[in-house]
Amino acid sequence: MQLDTERDPDGGWYDRFVRVVDDEGDVVEDLGKHPTLDDLRESERRHRTRINLWQQGLVCYECGNQITDRFSADFDGHLLCWDCANELDSEERGNLRVGVDPTKSVLSESKLHQKSLCDYVINVATGCRHGCKFCYVPSTPAIDSRDEMLQEEAGVEDVQQDWGDYLLYRDDLPERVHEGLRENDFSEWKKTDRGRGVVMLSSGTDCYQDRRAAQITRGCVHELINHDVPVRILTRSPNVTRDIDLFKKAGNRISVGTSIPSFDTSLVKAIEPNAPPPMARWRALDEMFKAGVPRFVSFSPTYPTMDRGDIEEAMSWFSAIDPEVVFHEPINPRGINFDMCIEAVRDAGFEEAAKEFESIQDRENWVEYSLEHIDLVRDVAEDFGNVKVHTWPDQELINEVSGDQRERLREMMFSVSPESFE
Repeated sequence: MQLDTERDPDGGWYDRFVRVVDDEGDVVEDLGKHPTLDDLRESERRHRTRINLWQQGLVCYECGNQITDRFSADFDGHLLCWDCANELDSEERGNLRVGVDPTKSVLSESKLHQKSLCDYVINVATGCRHGCKFCYVPSTPAIDSRDEMLQEEAGVEDVQQDWGDYLLYRDDLPERVHEGLRENDFSEWKKTDRGRGVVMLSSGTDCYQDRRAAQITRGCVHELINHDVPVRILTRSPNVTRDIDLFKKAGNRISVGTSIPSFDTSLVKAIEPNAPPPMARWRALDEMFKAGVPRFVSFSPTYPTMDRGDIEEAMSWFSAIDPEVVFHEPINPRGINFDMCIEAVRDAGFEEAAKEFESIQDRENWVEYSLEHIDLVRDVAEDFGNVKVHTWPDQELINEVSGDQRERLREMMFSVSPESFE
């Protein structure tokens, strides 16, 4: 399918009727004049197709120039050419400052092959509305090295403290992914044994955190699976179920998962203040299970407050959706983000839990807790029969142990997840 545009004879240059037409030129849907980006992306979804918005006769709502290359949208969804988009100031929407991400890169090589997650990542936005206190992303070069851009585009003063307060969208990513895949044959991409050439959406934001992000994600995934590129989706949002039809089309070339560190709803709310509750995430995975979509769980990071009973409860829920793998990682208490976790837990009224978090700031306590959780999670999983655990031991933890214990952790670190992607 494609777009067909026709100027309104009674209007100006900007006034164009836009229709979706099939390969025979028959009108499938009439979008009227000045359809918003939301109108266009939702039309794609309704008709289960991809429509490249470049060179389709669409015009910038602000200046009237045709959309032939990069574009974005204003806060009402009107299409903007890249020049006009770059002149747009970010805007407060509730407690979130939203705007346009000027990032040029489309797809980046990733070290997450070390966790057997992927070789490449696509981030559909910069920033994240979830604002998880433990999140490592603000301390990565992708954010930390762009403080000037974030200050200019979103008024960010402190990349860690302001995490969760801003979101800059990359609206034209599907078009740029399309162009990149046309120019670069996937068979020639670099692939590692543990990453297997997988592209993950997303490592630096939640790719389904809202409707706009979900629309960008769907377009990118559509392009990737059409080129037989293996894809991993990691999200905390139930919005992911909106694209089950697309995931089914991908077969085993996709794996869809969510992060569920605990089923203690109140404690998770304190640490992940704007993310959907754990059970809503689980229900999204249950929908994947019912639809036959390959799925995984990121049981990460498990909290120091959790005992065997908590882990058994979590594993019982995970077992019910029969995941290909459960990734597991204890929490690491380094960095200001961990201090923010403790503060958030204490502010939520969980004084005893805050003390348990504080206790693992002692190196010896952290090592003990990490080793205990790694063994406990793997031991409990064996009781369920259908739960395969892939552990992510921290390198600092490995450095703290020796002998057989060290070799065992290293074996976990260098193992490949049991997913097939074939």
